[in-house]
Amino acid sequence: MLDRKALGVLFATLFLLMLGVGIIIPNIAYRAQEQGATPLQVSLLFTLYSLMQFLFAPFWGHRSDRVGRKPILLLGLLGNAVGLLLFGISDALPMLYAARALSGLMSSAALPTAMAYVADVTDETSRGRGMGLMGAAMGLGFIFGPAFGGLLSYFGHAVPFIVAGLLNLVTCGLAALFLRESLPAGGAAHAEERPTIGRAFKSPLLPFLLVAFFVTFAMMALESMFPFFIQGRFGYGAQEMGVMLLFMGIAVSLVQAFLLPRCIAALGEENVLLGGLLINAAGFALVIAAVGRLSLTAALVVTGVGNQVMRPTNASLISKRTRHGQGVSIGLMDSFDSAGRIVGPLVAGPLYHLDPRYPYMVSAAILLVVAVLLWMNRRAVAATLEVTPPGVP
Repeated sequence: MLDRKALGVLFATLFLLMLGVGIIIPNIAYRAQEQGATPLQVSLLFTLYSLMQFLFAPFWGHRSDRVGRKPILLLGLLGNAVGLLLFGISDALPMLYAARALSGLMSSAALPTAMAYVADVTDETSRGRGMGLMGAAMGLGFIFGPAFGGLLSYFGHAVPFIVAGLLNLVTCGLAALFLRESLPAGGAAHAEERPTIGRAFKSPLLPFLLVAFFVTFAMMALESMFPFFIQGRFGYGAQEMGVMLLFMGIAVSLVQAFLLPRCIAALGEENVLLGGLLINAAGFALVIAAVGRLSLTAALVVTGVGNQVMRPTNASLISKRTRHGQGVSIGLMDSFDSAGRIVGPLVAGPLYHLDPRYPYMVSAAILLVVAVLLWMNRRAVAATLEVTPPGVP
Protein backbone atom coordinates (compact mmCIF):
# COMPACT_ATOMS: atom_id res chain seq x y z
CA MET A 1 0.00 0.00 0.00
CA LEU A 2 1.36 3.39 -1.01
CA ASP A 3 -1.09 6.30 -1.01
CA ARG A 4 0.62 8.45 -3.63
CA LYS A 5 -1.85 11.34 -3.46
CA ALA A 6 -1.56 11.66 0.33
CA LEU A 7 2.22 11.43 0.17
CA GLY A 8 2.31 14.06 -2.57
CA VAL A 9 0.34 16.52 -0.45
CA LEU A 10 2.47 15.72 2.58
CA PHE A 11 5.65 16.13 0.51
CA ALA A 12 4.57 19.67 -0.42
CA THR A 13 3.57 20.38 3.19
CA LEU A 14 6.92 19.35 4.63
CA PHE A 15 8.85 21.12 1.88
CA LEU A 16 7.08 24.41 2.59
CA LEU A 17 7.39 23.91 6.35
CA MET A 18 11.15 23.35 6.17
CA LEU A 19 11.52 26.16 3.64
CA GLY A 20 10.13 28.44 6.34
CA VAL A 21 12.56 26.99 8.90
CA GLY A 22 15.48 27.55 6.53
CA ILE A 23 14.45 31.12 5.77
CA ILE A 24 14.85 32.24 9.38
CA ILE A 25 18.10 30.42 10.24
CA PRO A 26 20.49 33.10 8.87
CA ASN A 27 18.50 35.84 10.58
CA ILE A 28 17.74 34.67 14.13
CA ALA A 29 20.95 35.97 15.68
CA TYR A 30 20.84 39.28 13.82
CA ARG A 31 17.17 39.85 14.69
CA ALA A 32 17.92 39.20 18.37
CA GLN A 33 20.94 41.51 18.29
CA GLU A 34 18.68 44.29 17.02
CA GLN A 35 16.85 43.95 20.35
CA GLY A 36 20.10 44.13 22.34
CA ALA A 37 20.71 40.39 22.81
CA THR A 38 24.17 39.19 23.83
CA PRO A 39 25.73 36.06 22.26
CA LEU A 40 24.68 34.06 25.34
CA GLN A 41 21.10 35.29 25.03
CA VAL A 42 21.10 34.37 21.34
CA SER A 43 22.26 30.85 22.17
CA LEU A 44 19.46 30.59 24.73
CA LEU A 45 16.94 31.35 21.97
CA PHE A 46 18.13 28.26 20.10
CA THR A 47 18.16 26.16 23.28
CA LEU A 48 14.66 27.27 24.25
CA TYR A 49 13.26 26.20 20.88
CA SER A 50 14.81 22.73 21.16
CA LEU A 51 13.78 22.41 24.80
CA MET A 52 10.12 23.02 23.95
CA GLN A 53 10.33 20.38 21.22
CA PHE A 54 11.95 17.96 23.66
CA LEU A 55 9.19 18.46 26.22
CA PHE A 56 6.14 18.49 23.95
CA ALA A 57 6.81 16.25 20.93
CA PRO A 58 5.60 13.09 22.77
CA PHE A 59 2.48 14.93 23.96
CA TRP A 60 1.52 16.02 20.45
CA GLY A 61 2.26 12.58 19.05
CA HIS A 62 -0.08 11.13 21.66
CA ARG A 63 -2.79 13.66 20.84
CA SER A 64 -2.54 12.80 17.15
CA ASP A 65 -3.18 9.16 18.07
CA ARG A 66 -6.27 10.24 20.01
CA VAL A 67 -7.93 12.87 17.83
CA GLY A 68 -6.38 12.27 14.42
CA ARG A 69 -3.36 13.42 12.45
CA LYS A 70 -4.88 16.24 10.44
CA PRO A 71 -6.15 18.50 13.26
CA ILE A 72 -2.86 18.25 15.17
CA LEU A 73 -0.83 18.93 12.01
CA LEU A 74 -2.97 21.97 11.19
CA LEU A 75 -2.73 23.23 14.77
CA GLY A 76 1.05 22.88 14.67
CA LEU A 77 1.35 24.78 11.39
CA LEU A 78 -0.97 27.54 12.57
CA GLY A 79 0.73 27.92 15.94
CA ASN A 80 4.18 27.95 14.37
CA ALA A 81 3.01 30.68 11.97
CA VAL A 82 1.87 32.81 14.91
CA GLY A 83 5.22 32.31 16.66
CA LEU A 84 7.18 33.33 13.56
CA LEU A 85 5.05 36.42 12.97
CA LEU A 86 5.45 37.46 16.61
CA PHE A 87 9.22 37.07 16.32
CA GLY A 88 9.16 39.34 13.29
CA ILE A 89 7.08 42.13 14.82
CA SER A 90 8.30 42.02 18.44
CA ASP A 91 10.33 45.00 19.65
CA ALA A 92 11.58 43.61 22.99
CA LEU A 93 13.81 40.67 23.89
CA PRO A 94 11.29 38.99 26.26
CA MET A 95 8.79 38.88 23.40
CA LEU A 96 11.39 37.19 21.20
CA TYR A 97 11.78 34.49 23.85
CA ALA A 98 8.00 34.05 24.06
CA ALA A 99 7.72 33.84 20.27
CA ARG A 100 10.56 31.33 20.00
CA ALA A 101 9.05 29.19 22.76
CA LEU A 102 5.70 29.22 20.93
CA SER A 103 7.38 28.16 17.69
CA GLY A 104 9.16 25.28 19.45
CA LEU A 105 5.95 24.19 21.15
CA MET A 106 3.83 24.19 18.01
CA SER A 107 6.42 22.94 15.50
CA SER A 108 6.77 19.88 17.73
CA ALA A 109 3.15 19.13 16.81
CA ALA A 110 3.75 19.27 13.06
CA LEU A 111 6.84 17.15 12.39
CA PRO A 112 6.14 13.96 14.40
CA THR A 113 2.52 14.02 13.28
CA ALA A 114 3.59 14.23 9.64
CA MET A 115 5.92 11.25 10.05
CA ALA A 116 3.19 9.29 11.84
CA TYR A 117 0.88 10.14 8.92
CA VAL A 118 3.37 8.47 6.56
CA ALA A 119 3.23 5.33 8.72
CA ASP A 120 -0.57 5.38 8.42
CA VAL A 121 -0.67 5.52 4.63
CA THR A 122 2.11 3.03 3.86
CA ASP A 123 2.56 -0.66 4.56
CA GLU A 124 5.78 -2.18 5.84
CA THR A 125 7.05 -2.82 2.31
CA SER A 126 6.66 0.79 1.15
CA ARG A 127 7.27 2.59 4.44
CA GLY A 128 10.99 3.10 3.90
CA ARG A 129 10.24 4.69 0.54
CA GLY A 130 7.63 6.97 2.07
CA MET A 131 9.92 8.07 4.90
CA GLY A 132 12.73 8.67 2.42
CA LEU A 133 10.52 10.91 0.29
CA MET A 134 9.55 12.95 3.35
CA GLY A 135 13.21 13.27 4.27
CA ALA A 136 13.93 14.53 0.76
CA ALA A 137 11.12 17.09 1.04
CA MET A 138 12.54 18.41 4.30
CA GLY A 139 16.05 18.44 2.85
CA LEU A 140 15.01 20.41 -0.23
CA GLY A 141 13.22 22.98 1.90
CA PHE A 142 16.30 23.30 4.07
CA ILE A 143 18.55 23.75 1.02
CA PHE A 144 16.63 26.64 -0.54
CA GLY A 145 15.41 28.25 2.69
CA PRO A 146 18.69 29.81 3.91
CA ALA A 147 19.45 31.26 0.45
CA PHE A 148 15.95 32.76 0.29
CA GLY A 149 16.33 34.04 3.86
CA GLY A 150 19.62 35.70 2.98
CA LEU A 151 17.97 37.57 0.10
CA LEU A 152 15.04 38.65 2.27
CA SER A 153 17.43 40.02 4.91
CA TYR A 154 18.26 42.89 2.53
CA PHE A 155 14.81 44.27 3.45
CA GLY A 156 15.48 43.91 7.18
CA HIS A 157 15.99 40.99 9.55
CA ALA A 158 12.34 41.06 10.61
CA VAL A 159 11.08 40.41 7.07
CA PRO A 160 12.21 36.75 6.81
CA PHE A 161 10.18 35.87 9.91
CA ILE A 162 7.06 37.52 8.55
CA VAL A 163 7.50 35.73 5.21
CA ALA A 164 8.12 32.40 6.98
CA GLY A 165 5.01 32.94 9.12
CA LEU A 166 2.88 33.67 6.07
CA LEU A 167 4.37 30.62 4.35
CA ASN A 168 3.26 28.49 7.30
CA LEU A 169 -0.24 29.94 7.01
CA VAL A 170 -0.33 29.04 3.30
CA THR A 171 0.93 25.54 4.11
CA CYS A 172 -1.77 25.18 6.75
CA GLY A 173 -4.42 26.19 4.21
CA LEU A 174 -3.16 23.74 1.59
CA ALA A 175 -3.08 20.90 4.11
CA ALA A 176 -6.61 21.77 5.29
CA LEU A 177 -7.92 21.65 1.72
CA PHE A 178 -6.09 18.69 0.25
CA LEU A 179 -4.90 16.42 3.08
CA ARG A 180 -7.37 13.81 4.24
CA GLU A 181 -7.41 12.29 7.72
CA SER A 182 -5.38 9.08 7.83
CA LEU A 183 -6.95 7.63 10.99
CA PRO A 184 -10.52 6.40 11.50
CA ALA A 185 -13.10 8.90 12.70
CA GLY A 186 -12.43 9.85 16.28
CA GLY A 187 -8.75 8.97 16.16
CA ALA A 188 -7.00 5.69 16.74
CA ALA A 189 -8.98 2.87 18.24
CA HIS A 190 -6.02 1.72 20.31
CA ALA A 191 -4.22 4.93 21.21
CA GLU A 192 -1.54 4.37 23.83
CA GLU A 193 -1.61 6.01 27.25
CA ARG A 194 0.12 9.35 27.54
CA PRO A 195 3.89 8.89 27.14
CA THR A 196 6.63 10.09 29.45
CA ILE A 197 10.36 10.31 28.87
CA GLY A 198 10.91 8.03 31.88
CA ARG A 199 8.70 5.35 30.37
CA ALA A 200 10.68 5.54 27.15
CA PHE A 201 13.74 4.17 28.99
CA LYS A 202 11.77 0.99 29.72
CA SER A 203 10.54 0.64 26.16
CA PRO A 204 11.86 -1.98 23.69
CA LEU A 205 12.24 0.97 21.31
CA LEU A 206 14.93 2.50 23.55
CA PRO A 207 17.90 1.46 21.33
CA PHE A 208 16.38 3.32 18.38
CA LEU A 209 15.43 6.32 20.50
CA LEU A 210 19.03 6.54 21.68
CA VAL A 211 20.18 6.34 18.06
CA ALA A 212 18.01 9.42 17.40
CA PHE A 213 19.69 11.23 20.30
CA PHE A 214 23.29 10.40 19.46
CA VAL A 215 22.92 10.97 15.70
CA THR A 216 21.60 14.49 16.33
CA PHE A 217 24.11 15.07 19.13
CA ALA A 218 26.96 14.30 16.74
CA MET A 219 25.62 16.46 13.93
CA MET A 220 25.03 19.42 16.23
CA ALA A 221 28.60 19.09 17.48
CA LEU A 222 29.72 19.53 13.86
CA GLU A 223 27.30 22.33 12.99
CA SER A 224 27.87 24.43 16.10
CA MET A 225 31.69 24.45 15.83
CA PHE A 226 32.11 24.14 12.06
CA PRO A 227 32.19 27.91 11.33
CA PHE A 228 35.00 28.35 13.86
CA PHE A 229 36.81 25.24 12.60
CA ILE A 230 36.94 26.32 8.95
CA GLN A 231 37.78 29.90 9.86
CA GLY A 232 40.63 28.96 12.17
CA ARG A 233 42.08 26.22 9.96
CA PHE A 234 41.41 27.44 6.41
CA GLY A 235 40.38 31.08 6.73
CA TYR A 236 36.95 30.34 5.24
CA GLY A 237 33.83 32.33 6.06
CA ALA A 238 30.06 32.21 5.62
CA GLN A 239 30.20 32.33 1.81
CA GLU A 240 32.45 29.28 1.50
CA MET A 241 30.44 27.43 4.12
CA GLY A 242 27.19 28.18 2.30
CA VAL A 243 28.50 26.67 -0.94
CA MET A 244 29.73 23.54 0.86
CA LEU A 245 26.40 23.11 2.67
CA LEU A 246 24.57 23.56 -0.64
CA PHE A 247 26.45 20.60 -2.15
CA MET A 248 25.81 18.57 0.98
CA GLY A 249 22.09 19.35 0.90
CA ILE A 250 21.73 18.43 -2.78
CA ALA A 251 23.54 15.12 -2.22
CA VAL A 252 21.40 14.29 0.82
CA SER A 253 18.13 15.03 -1.00
CA LEU A 254 19.10 12.91 -4.00
CA VAL A 255 20.09 9.99 -1.79
CA GLN A 256 16.92 10.22 0.30
CA ALA A 257 14.65 10.44 -2.73
CA PHE A 258 16.21 7.83 -5.01
CA LEU A 259 18.82 5.65 -3.29
CA LEU A 260 17.53 5.25 0.27
CA PRO A 261 14.26 3.47 -0.62
CA ARG A 262 16.17 0.94 -2.73
CA CYS A 263 18.72 0.35 0.02
CA ILE A 264 15.99 -0.23 2.60
CA ALA A 265 14.17 -2.62 0.27
CA ALA A 266 17.36 -4.57 -0.43
CA LEU A 267 19.06 -4.51 2.99
CA GLY A 268 16.37 -3.70 5.58
CA GLU A 269 16.17 -0.75 7.95
CA GLU A 270 18.56 -2.05 10.60
CA ASN A 271 21.37 -2.68 8.13
CA VAL A 272 20.88 0.75 6.56
CA LEU A 273 20.89 2.31 10.04
CA LEU A 274 24.18 0.57 10.87
CA GLY A 275 25.62 1.67 7.54
CA GLY A 276 24.54 5.26 8.17
CA LEU A 277 26.28 5.28 11.56
CA LEU A 278 29.52 4.05 10.01
CA ILE A 279 29.34 6.48 7.07
CA ASN A 280 28.60 9.38 9.42
CA ALA A 281 31.58 8.46 11.61
CA ALA A 282 33.81 8.24 8.52
CA GLY A 283 32.62 11.71 7.48
CA PHE A 284 33.76 13.21 10.79
CA ALA A 285 37.18 11.62 10.31
CA LEU A 286 37.35 13.07 6.79
CA VAL A 287 36.56 16.56 8.12
CA ILE A 288 39.61 16.34 10.36
CA ALA A 289 41.76 15.06 7.49
CA ALA A 290 40.56 17.69 4.95
CA VAL A 291 43.27 19.86 3.38
CA GLY A 292 41.20 22.29 1.30
CA ARG A 293 37.80 23.30 0.00
CA LEU A 294 37.26 20.28 -2.26
CA SER A 295 38.17 17.66 0.33
CA LEU A 296 36.21 19.53 3.01
CA THR A 297 33.12 19.62 0.79
CA ALA A 298 33.50 15.90 0.08
CA ALA A 299 33.78 15.25 3.83
CA LEU A 300 30.60 17.24 4.47
CA VAL A 301 28.76 15.29 1.76
CA VAL A 302 29.79 11.98 3.35
CA THR A 303 28.86 13.25 6.81
CA GLY A 304 25.51 14.64 5.69
CA VAL A 305 24.49 11.56 3.71
CA GLY A 306 25.38 9.23 6.58
CA ASN A 307 23.53 11.40 9.08
CA GLN A 308 20.41 12.16 7.09
CA VAL A 309 19.66 8.64 5.83
CA MET A 310 19.28 7.64 9.47
CA ARG A 311 16.34 9.81 10.49
CA PRO A 312 13.80 8.48 7.96
CA THR A 313 15.22 4.97 8.32
CA ASN A 314 14.95 5.12 12.11
CA ALA A 315 11.41 6.53 11.88
CA SER A 316 10.43 3.70 9.53
CA LEU A 317 11.96 1.11 11.85
CA ILE A 318 10.28 2.55 14.95
CA SER A 319 6.89 2.68 13.22
CA LYS A 320 7.22 -0.98 12.20
CA ARG A 321 8.01 -1.96 15.80
CA THR A 322 4.94 -0.08 17.05
CA ARG A 323 1.65 -1.96 16.94
CA HIS A 324 -0.49 0.97 18.15
CA GLY A 325 0.20 4.64 18.78
CA GLN A 326 2.46 5.62 15.90
CA GLY A 327 2.23 9.26 16.96
CA VAL A 328 3.51 8.47 20.46
CA SER A 329 6.51 6.56 19.15
CA ILE A 330 7.48 9.14 16.53
CA GLY A 331 6.92 11.90 19.09
CA LEU A 332 9.32 10.21 21.50
CA MET A 333 11.86 9.89 18.69
CA ASP A 334 11.56 13.63 18.03
CA SER A 335 11.96 14.31 21.74
CA PHE A 336 15.24 12.39 21.88
CA ASP A 337 16.28 14.17 18.67
CA SER A 338 15.64 17.54 20.33
CA ALA A 339 17.62 16.48 23.40
CA GLY A 340 20.57 15.86 21.09
CA ARG A 341 20.17 19.38 19.70
CA ILE A 342 20.38 20.78 23.22
CA VAL A 343 23.29 18.71 24.53
CA GLY A 344 25.45 18.56 21.38
CA PRO A 345 26.55 22.23 21.29
CA LEU A 346 27.01 22.29 25.09
CA VAL A 347 29.54 19.45 24.85
CA ALA A 348 31.15 20.56 21.58
CA GLY A 349 32.11 24.02 22.85
CA PRO A 350 34.42 22.89 25.68
CA LEU A 351 35.86 20.13 23.48
CA TYR A 352 36.68 22.66 20.75
CA HIS A 353 38.37 24.87 23.32
CA LEU A 354 40.70 21.98 24.21
CA ASP A 355 41.43 21.11 20.56
CA PRO A 356 39.47 22.05 17.39
CA ARG A 357 39.56 18.40 16.29
CA TYR A 358 38.06 16.98 19.47
CA PRO A 359 34.33 17.55 18.70
CA TYR A 360 34.70 15.53 15.49
CA MET A 361 36.88 12.83 17.04
CA VAL A 362 34.50 12.35 19.96
CA SER A 363 31.44 12.33 17.69
CA ALA A 364 33.02 9.72 15.40
CA ALA A 365 33.92 7.54 18.39
CA ILE A 366 30.40 7.82 19.84
CA LEU A 367 28.80 6.82 16.53
CA LEU A 368 31.09 3.80 16.24
CA VAL A 369 30.16 2.71 19.78
CA VAL A 370 26.45 3.19 19.01
CA ALA A 371 26.84 1.07 15.86
CA VAL A 372 28.50 -1.74 17.81
CA LEU A 373 25.85 -1.63 20.56
CA LEU A 374 23.02 -1.60 18.01
CA TRP A 375 24.55 -4.61 16.26
CA MET A 376 24.92 -6.45 19.58
CA ASN A 377 21.32 -5.60 20.52
CA ARG A 378 20.10 -7.02 17.21
CA ARG A 379 21.99 -10.26 17.81
CA ALA A 380 20.63 -10.49 21.36
CA VAL A 381 17.05 -9.97 20.16
CA ALA A 382 17.52 -12.57 17.41
CA ALA A 383 18.90 -15.07 19.94
CA THR A 384 15.92 -14.45 22.24
CA LEU A 385 13.47 -15.06 19.40
CA GLU A 386 15.26 -18.31 18.56
CA VAL A 387 14.94 -19.76 22.08
CA THR A 388 11.47 -18.39 22.93
CA PRO A 389 8.68 -20.93 22.26
CA PRO A 390 5.88 -19.76 19.92
CA GLY A 391 3.08 -17.96 21.73
CA VAL A 392 5.27 -16.82 24.62
CA PRO A 393 5.67 -12.97 24.73
